Amino acid sequence: MRFVLLVACVTSAIACRSADNGADDDGPPVDAPIDGPDGVGCTPTTPRTAEPQVFVGPTGLEDRLDALIDGAQTSIDLQMYLFNDHTIANHLVSAFGRGVKIRIILDPDEAGNAAVKPAFMAAGIPTVDASAIYVFSHAKYMIVDHTKAVIMSMNFNVDAMSKERNYGMVDTDLEDIADVQAIFDQDFALAEGQSPKPPNLDCTRLIISPNNAKLRLAQFIAGVHTTLDVEALYVTDVSIRSAIGAAKQRGAIVRVILEDPSDQSENTDATTYFTSVGIPVKYAEAQFYLHAKMIIGDGIAFVGSQNFSASGLGTNREMGALVFEPDQVTTIQTQYESDWAATTPAN
Repeated sequence: MRFVLLVACVTSAIACRSADNGADDDGPPVDAPIDGPDGVGCTPTTPRTAEPQVFVGPTGLEDRLDALIDGAQTSIDLQMYLFNDHTIANHLVSAFGRGVKIRIILDPDEAGNAAVKPAFMAAGIPTVDASAIYVFSHAKYMIVDHTKAVIMSMNFNVDAMSKERNYGMVDTDLEDIADVQAIFDQDFALAEGQSPKPPNLDCTRLIISPNNAKLRLAQFIAGVHTTLDVEALYVTDVSIRSAIGAAKQRGAIVRVILEDPSDQSENTDATTYFTSVGIPVKYAEAQFYLHAKMIIGDGIAFVGSQNFSASGLGTNREMGALVFEPDQVTTIQTQYESDWAATTPAN
């Protein structure tokens, strides 16, 4: 199934991209569990062997990311859409200088990456432009020492460190890490012009674009019956809008926070739809810039890089996952409640 999806992406995304301006320790730990027919790790909510740690930006974000990089002992693999933060770049160069093996994938169409790419190239850090099979390489994740997978909605840009609302998680489950690593290894090889065998991701917790994101997020929303909270840069995909509306019609209490339409004009249409079905909408204005792509439904939260758009769910490279561990969801829900209180009603 994964191979079919990748072939479809290869045959269609190259055209879409031009039309849509948007040593031995290099592998995962040898004792990493293998997903198999027993179903371990095969659904987005299969229990993890270790609880992830969620984090919220911008408060303390740069310090957290710098600490993760500074703590690396053997390797860092990073895929990032936009990278213009020189502080984080300097920490990566320093880590490379002390012997940490680093590989970086950047989106070739994001002009902001020119701020840091020369420093990586000068240091000798293998840095590649993502393959054109993806409309955009919009993922934001980092694998540290094959023991931590950092999955985020935040880019490594200056604004994310100071004024953007974003969510992320540090995942230490070995199955999840192995899957993230397999995706990175494939994408790095593709970027180098190779033709790697696609990893088998039929059995994974991850929510990945273009593989399974649209189906899994639609199923997640369709399973919500009590409460559904959305905090997103925008919601333009009609099927996701409709799924949110259907949750309201089932009797769930639904709330939506969007970036102000003065910045994201498409949110005017989204607001019209949501309010027409009785869903209250608020806008992030002066309080913060809303860059999150987050959904909480019945005590489970989605965290990742996917905007709720056709390309974000179908043709980009994106990475996300569900957070279902109660203490971690509480952290996300608490931030949402604070943001709901601080933001401005649409009407």
